[in-house]
Amino acid sequence: MKKTFSFLENVVEKMLAQEIGWTVFFGSFLGMIFLRSLEEKFLASSGNTAEGAVIVFLYNFFFFAILYLLLWACLSFFLKISLKKMAGIIFWSFWLILLPPVFDMLKTGGSVFWSFYALNSPAELWGQFITLFGRLPSGIVYFGTKIVFISTILLAGGFIFLRTKSFLRTIIGAAMAYVIIFFMGSFPSWAAFVYYFFEGSKDVVEVTGVDIVQFFAFPYPIFGTEGYGIRYAFTYNLNMVYFMLLLFMSSAMFFAAYRKGAVSVMKNSRFPQLAYHGGLFFVGIGLGFLAYPENWHFNLFSIMAAGILLSSIFLAWMASVVVNDLYDIRIDMMTNSDRPLPRNVFSRSEYMDLGWILFGLSLLGGLVISIKFAFLLLAYQVLAWFYSASPYRLKRFPVVATFFSSLASVLVLIIGFNLFSGEENMSIFPWRVLGLLVVALTLSLPIKDFKDIEGDKNDGVRTIPVIFGESLGRTIVGTGIFVSFMLSVFVLNETKLFWPALISGGISFWAMTNKKIKPRQFNWWVLWVLALYVAIMAKVLFF
Repeated sequence: MKKTFSFLENVVEKMLAQEIGWTVFFGSFLGMIFLRSLEEKFLASSGNTAEGAVIVFLYNFFFFAILYLLLWACLSFFLKISLKKMAGIIFWSFWLILLPPVFDMLKTGGSVFWSFYALNSPAELWGQFITLFGRLPSGIVYFGTKIVFISTILLAGGFIFLRTKSFLRTIIGAAMAYVIIFFMGSFPSWAAFVYYFFEGSKDVVEVTGVDIVQFFAFPYPIFGTEGYGIRYAFTYNLNMVYFMLLLFMSSAMFFAAYRKGAVSVMKNSRFPQLAYHGGLFFVGIGLGFLAYPENWHFNLFSIMAAGILLSSIFLAWMASVVVNDLYDIRIDMMTNSDRPLPRNVFSRSEYMDLGWILFGLSLLGGLVISIKFAFLLLAYQVLAWFYSASPYRLKRFPVVATFFSSLASVLVLIIGFNLFSGEENMSIFPWRVLGLLVVALTLSLPIKDFKDIEGDKNDGVRTIPVIFGESLGRTIVGTGIFVSFMLSVFVLNETKLFWPALISGGISFWAMTNKKIKPRQFNWWVLWVLALYVAIMAKVLFF
């Protein structure tokens, strides 16, 4: 017995000591989810559609990711073991994801039991809690799932006992694991309770399983986007809630595990660019509303869909920042020494891992709403890669660099527009606006290059301020911004915009050529002027 106990302790210690890169960790989890989805949709005797395969993958990813994060945080806190050190245990436990369908197929000869959440009133949930999901409707069978859930609780308890040798702490820890599993097994009920608590149309104690099903299974119109169809409405709506919860939890755990790194990433996200991307997205939504006013559907899930896409755009931008930083390290050592790599906040491999995770979460967020948004976000990332990374590294070439940056920016606007246009896509998109935006951004985006003159020159990146010098470069770029404002009057054929465009362009030109204004302040000056001009433009054109 002592030998067995000692052997298990040794195994656990080796797992805790194992260092696993975050790309390997994230990729392994994705692989397990893919295999689990393969089991459920292809190996087992169940129907399959393309939409169903995507929905099943997303659902499994979010459900297990949140479950693992909760168990991870709970055990780490309870045992006073760092989140990073606990990663090895969590990594090896991923194999449990594959077991429920296997147990089901062994019992049935090839089918997976139909299982579902515990959807009940608070009183009925309590009865199910104290009986280990014992009071479920006859049609719901947790065979393989219940075996694995109980095994997870026992494994959690065993792990705690091996670390503490305390029966009391083992029992409490196992009970905590059960509470987390029960919470996830009845999650839609709790989400509905929270909704009705704030919405106020029904007391929480009066909420029934029917109310919960109606809340999640109703095919809410997501502006013009149909998502994956009425058949998958329950899972589609639930996936939206899961994505936002996962984003919040993973951010909180990243901050808890890497506080210095998380603060550095947040500071390095470049807030003017975040505001710029958010502005483009909402301009796209505004254009979509004007083109398809009948698609204005204001409800909780349409707001959540817009929030998810905006979050995914921010994640895509931050992933592109990581790529840019990785290839601009020599430039940043000279002109941006406060960024993560020059400060050695992350190693190069850790920072690359972070970029891949941001990239993956961005695509998943787009996929939650519709496959086309995932493709648009992927296209954004491809353009960002061409701009920053070798061998293309298009940022080395003036005008070409800002042209490709403008194309990436236009994709953000198109995402907002497509949220309203739905299956119509770009059929009545105002192409004059698109052309104006591409030209204006191509002329204006060099404002970001002034703070990196010395570093760019040293690295062979030929920007306008590098070629012409800071003083003449300010005049050239300021003139380009002024021309961009004035072009809007003629492209949009609206004479009422002449004076607002002239004044906005004049202020921007003054800010660019004023030696008292430092290059790092250019973005904010132009953004505020642009925001005011866009507001005036919207009033003149549409109201």
